[in-house]
Amino acid sequence: MAIIFYLAGIVLAGFSGFAGLDWYFIFISSFLMAVGWFVLRAPQIQGIASRQGTASIPKLLVIQVVVMSFITAPIYLTATLFN
Repeated sequence: MAIIFYLAGIVLAGFSGFAGLDWYFIFISSFLMAVGWFVLRAPQIQGIASRQGTASIPKLLVIQVVVMSFITAPIYLTATLFN
Protein backbone atom coordinates (compact mmCIF):
# COMPACT_ATOMS: atom_id res chain seq x y z
CA MET A 1 0.00 0.00 0.00
CA ALA A 2 2.87 2.38 0.77
CA ILE A 3 4.35 1.87 -2.69
CA ILE A 4 1.04 2.97 -4.22
CA PHE A 5 1.18 6.26 -2.31
CA TYR A 6 4.84 6.76 -3.26
CA LEU A 7 4.04 6.09 -6.90
CA ALA A 8 0.97 8.34 -6.82
CA GLY A 9 3.06 11.20 -5.40
CA ILE A 10 5.74 10.81 -8.06
CA VAL A 11 3.21 10.56 -10.89
CA LEU A 12 1.29 13.57 -9.60
CA ALA A 13 4.49 15.63 -9.39
CA GLY A 14 5.43 14.70 -12.93
CA PHE A 15 1.96 15.25 -14.33
CA SER A 16 1.45 18.58 -12.61
CA GLY A 17 4.80 19.82 -13.87
CA PHE A 18 4.10 18.64 -17.40
CA ALA A 19 0.59 20.09 -17.40
CA GLY A 20 1.84 23.44 -16.11
CA LEU A 21 -0.12 23.36 -12.88
CA ASP A 22 0.80 25.56 -9.94
CA TRP A 23 3.84 25.06 -7.71
CA TYR A 24 1.85 23.96 -4.66
CA PHE A 25 1.25 20.59 -6.32
CA ILE A 26 4.79 19.81 -5.16
CA PHE A 27 3.49 19.79 -1.61
CA ILE A 28 0.34 17.88 -2.49
CA SER A 29 2.40 15.12 -4.06
CA SER A 30 4.79 15.27 -1.11
CA PHE A 31 1.80 14.78 1.18
CA LEU A 32 0.86 11.63 -0.72
CA MET A 33 4.39 10.32 -0.32
CA ALA A 34 4.34 11.18 3.39
CA VAL A 35 1.14 9.16 3.78
CA GLY A 36 2.97 6.25 2.18
CA TRP A 37 5.79 6.72 4.67
CA PHE A 38 3.27 6.65 7.53
CA VAL A 39 1.68 3.46 6.18
CA LEU A 40 5.06 1.78 5.83
CA ARG A 41 6.10 2.69 9.36
CA ALA A 42 2.77 2.35 11.16
CA PRO A 43 4.09 0.34 14.14
CA GLN A 44 6.86 2.86 14.73
CA ILE A 45 4.40 5.77 14.47
CA GLN A 46 2.17 4.06 17.03
CA GLY A 47 5.14 3.74 19.40
CA ILE A 48 6.09 7.38 18.95
CA ALA A 49 2.50 8.49 19.54
CA SER A 50 2.23 6.39 22.71
CA ARG A 51 5.50 7.76 24.11
CA GLN A 52 5.31 11.41 23.04
CA GLY A 53 1.56 11.93 22.70
CA THR A 54 -0.69 12.39 19.72
CA ALA A 55 0.60 15.92 19.08
CA SER A 56 3.75 14.39 17.63
CA ILE A 57 1.86 12.96 14.63
CA PRO A 58 1.16 16.33 12.91
CA LYS A 59 4.76 17.33 13.63
CA LEU A 60 6.01 14.17 11.93
CA LEU A 61 3.64 14.77 9.02
CA VAL A 62 4.96 18.28 8.42
CA ILE A 63 8.57 17.09 8.64
CA GLN A 64 7.91 14.29 6.17
CA VAL A 65 6.13 16.59 3.71
CA VAL A 66 9.16 18.87 3.71
CA VAL A 67 11.56 15.94 3.30
CA MET A 68 9.50 14.39 0.50
CA SER A 69 9.41 17.73 -1.30
CA PHE A 70 13.14 17.25 -1.94
CA ILE A 71 12.09 14.30 -4.11
CA THR A 72 9.03 15.77 -5.81
CA ALA A 73 10.41 19.25 -6.57
CA PRO A 74 13.08 18.06 -9.05
CA ILE A 75 10.52 15.80 -10.71
CA TYR A 76 8.11 18.72 -11.04
CA LEU A 77 10.79 21.06 -12.37
CA THR A 78 12.12 18.48 -14.83
CA ALA A 79 8.61 17.87 -16.14
CA THR A 80 8.10 21.62 -16.66
CA LEU A 81 11.13 21.61 -18.98
CA PHE A 82 9.44 19.02 -21.21
CA ASN A 83 6.20 20.98 -21.40
